[in-house]
Amino acid sequence: MTIVRIIFGQTAIMFLIMLVGFLCFRVGLVDESGSQQISNIVIYISNPALLLNSFIGNLKASQMIDGLYALIILTVMMLATIAVAKLIFRKPEQMLIRFALIFANLGFIGLPLSKAVLGTGSIFYMSIFVGVSNFSLWTYGIYMVSGDRRTIQLKRLAVNPAILALIFGLLFALTGVKLPSVLGTAVSDLADMNLPLVMIAMGCYLAQGDVRSALKSKALYQAVGARLIIAPLIVLAILQFIPNQFMMVKEVILLGQATPVAALMAIFSNTFHKNSLFSTTVVGLTTLCSLVTIPLFMGLAQWLWHL
Repeated sequence: MTIVRIIFGQTAIMFLIMLVGFLCFRVGLVDESGSQQISNIVIYISNPALLLNSFIGNLKASQMIDGLYALIILTVMMLATIAVAKLIFRKPEQMLIRFALIFANLGFIGLPLSKAVLGTGSIFYMSIFVGVSNFSLWTYGIYMVSGDRRTIQLKRLAVNPAILALIFGLLFALTGVKLPSVLGTAVSDLADMNLPLVMIAMGCYLAQGDVRSALKSKALYQAVGARLIIAPLIVLAILQFIPNQFMMVKEVILLGQATPVAALMAIFSNTFHKNSLFSTTVVGLTTLCSLVTIPLFMGLAQWLWHL
């Protein structure tokens, strides 16, 4: 149960940093534009740096094989999650709940939490998860929120910072090319900024929502339950059929799927005028509640997998 203790400790740290962001917003040190700028730094700088940093150095052949296996599992999981979301939440007004069930906050929270809990070696597999999720987000995800197929633009994927970091990272890993010492240290330091910036941004998101009003909404609890309970249960069921020899892959996928709602839910909702206040509150509340549910699901997995 060592991993559960690590997660409890890490999530406690995350909660404290998120509280700092919440208080900064409430006392006026950071405003709405400032919180968006922090998010931009994460999306365009620290998060890609974390992805790139995870690939610098040679990948073992066994990691490449496990990575391919992870890609297959993630594809099956994504399709299964979409099917379950459509089956449970069929009504048009439940579109945002379906989105919450399908898309996890992998870049913002999955990557830094994976590094802190499972070690640097896990970032390679979480990066594959990020790639699958980003492709789905900017195709099916944006279509879900907008309701317009014209919003699906593959060119957005070509300039997506996470996708670019994955491509360059794989080139470094496959060729064995290393960055010069100074540049490599700069990338590493930028990567280390990711977790605190993420949690401050999430605290600001939570502070922006009308939590009192949102807590009266049945849909809010459905979205929270969909993301933090149903989604991890789906992947946990799938992972029961995966041999324990792929334990790192299993732990990474479960950890990623147990994270809160993707922050892009709030951004897409604001862009297409689809109840952005609700989406922002869901992002903030699932982030807060995940500090409890992530350790619980990882503990359950430890018991089921006889670790």
